[in-house]
Amino acid sequence: MSESMDATNNHQITAPVLAGLASFKVKFDASDNAQSRALFANGRMQVKVQVLVSGVNADGEAMHVPTDVMESIELIHYATGKTLRDGWAASNVQGRFTVEARSATSVGEIADDMDDDSVHPQVRTFWVSSSSAGATQIGARLFLNGERILSNGTTLSSVHDSSVTIEAETPATYSVDGVFRLYQTRIGNESPGNRIWKYHLGLYPGGKQVRLVDWIVEGVKEGENHNFAGGNRLNEIKTNYMDCIFVRPENSSITVTLPVNGDPFVYTFTRDAQTWSHKHYKVITQSDGELTIVQALSEYSENTTARKYGGVLFFIAIDEYGTEHKLSIRVDFYERNLYLQRG
Repeated sequence: MSESMDATNNHQITAPVLAGLASFKVKFDASDNAQSRALFANGRMQVKVQVLVSGVNADGEAMHVPTDVMESIELIHYATGKTLRDGWAASNVQGRFTVEARSATSVGEIADDMDDDSVHPQVRTFWVSSSSAGATQIGARLFLNGERILSNGTTLSSVHDSSVTIEAETPATYSVDGVFRLYQTRIGNESPGNRIWKYHLGLYPGGKQVRLVDWIVEGVKEGENHNFAGGNRLNEIKTNYMDCIFVRPENSSITVTLPVNGDPFVYTFTRDAQTWSHKHYKVITQSDGELTIVQALSEYSENTTARKYGGVLFFIAIDEYGTEHKLSIRVDFYERNLYLQRG
């Protein structure tokens, strides 16, 4: 064996081994020292909880915490050491209804100006929600070298004591009258015989807006507008055709089509004044914090069979905090109006 090979074998580099934890902390944010926060107990609203970990080798020197250790981290109930339960849940994915702004990553390190990330805590981010009211103290646990280490001060070989408290409040409920507002505006550029109204549904408890951000109707696919009432050859006063469309809140506009250019003298012989002509209208529906229903009306009918559908639409409105509100819309075909009711 050559001299150079002997030297190589005698000076093999041994990868450092994580021997223990220098710190193991649970916080709402790496730079936040708050000890408690609140959310609504609706199963949707989330609070960000971060676990900060730094490691040391056998010589007590700071070192990078391996990925498998970071991925083993779970949130626990501080008092019992058990994973979150009884309505409490932790997700690696941030939903739409959070207390804080979105985070770019779920596992990372505290940003600073230093290049050596091994001396700074690494971070695992969770998003916590609850479907039951009450408070809980939240800690964390992880696995290191086959040992389970908890942040509730009960691990004898590596004592760490850190937690945060979250209060899950009962979601607010509101009466329909005076709190939910359903009002209409007309687009104003329709051809003769056509009328298009936009109904706006908002939530204003105590005069202050709570944004409505989504709706759910049983049987309607996510992302689709819902044509829930209308008809053709209705034979109502100045109305022979109607469409009522519940618009998805993420849509900024929709296109509606109405019969147009009917002959008024046809009413002398037939009440529904059928026509073969149509006109397409682009209706701007974007509304900040309110849900939108478009009602399109025409004095004329399509040259097709008579039909009439819809009456009461039952739906769930979801506010900015993720709370559900069961409501309904009643359609009065004679008055051509929509009325908001409890669902």
